[in-house]
Amino acid sequence: MIEHPTDGIITGAAGGIGKALTLALAGAGVHLVATDLDKGGLDALVREADGLPGTVIGMAGDVRDRDLPQALRDRALAAFGGVGLLVNCSGFLKDSRIQKMPVDLFRQLVDINLIGPLRLIEAIAPVMRMAGQGRIVSIASRAWLGNFGSSGYSCAKGGIVGATRALALALAPHGITVNCIAPGFIETPMARSLPPHILDRVLKAIPVGRAGTVDDIAALALFLAGSGSGYITGQTLVACGGRSISNPIAST
Repeated sequence: MIEHPTDGIITGAAGGIGKALTLALAGAGVHLVATDLDKGGLDALVREADGLPGTVIGMAGDVRDRDLPQALRDRALAAFGGVGLLVNCSGFLKDSRIQKMPVDLFRQLVDINLIGPLRLIEAIAPVMRMAGQGRIVSIASRAWLGNFGSSGYSCAKGGIVGATRALALALAPHGITVNCIAPGFIETPMARSLPPHILDRVLKAIPVGRAGTVDDIAALALFLAGSGSGYITGQTLVACGGRSISNPIAST
């Protein structure tokens, strides 16, 4: 069981990684308000979590909605009396080279992958400061190091990494840690949406010889949410099977 915290909020909870994180945290005894744009998937997640040590309360919503952060905070406070953990797992991947990048697509990538999570942190950090403790974990991406043809997504995920470092400095005196997990290629529907020829090249570029799993990422989230990670803040844990130290994939 996780010693600290016992209650929290997770976004993007019905997605591949988000679902694994939600079930792992609830299995460790964390009570969660879980949100996702996919109401059907969220309802199924709540049913699957029934019987776990931690309670999962579903609350459908869009991270681009300016009212969602306060609504999630208020729901968690009403249900659990506190918010000791925030996991930003909402994500959107649809990218193109900068020459072909529609402005609306760029805005959507930034709104979902960067602005939404920052609004959540803005709403939840005061609650954590009052309690004198808290854990903030955001799911970034190995793409923050730069992916060919991924200007918008890499930009947004890089923003999360930079914001994490800045927020860690601001919140450390209040007992709050702020960290990122940057997955590489993980077996999820979003990752599998890439064109087949790109998928093949990605898999061949992973030194450990396999794609990652959602359980690989859930294990890191459990660690960063737990009491054993209290001396780690402002960091990005890259879970990519060694791809970040191999040659980048470039167009030929």
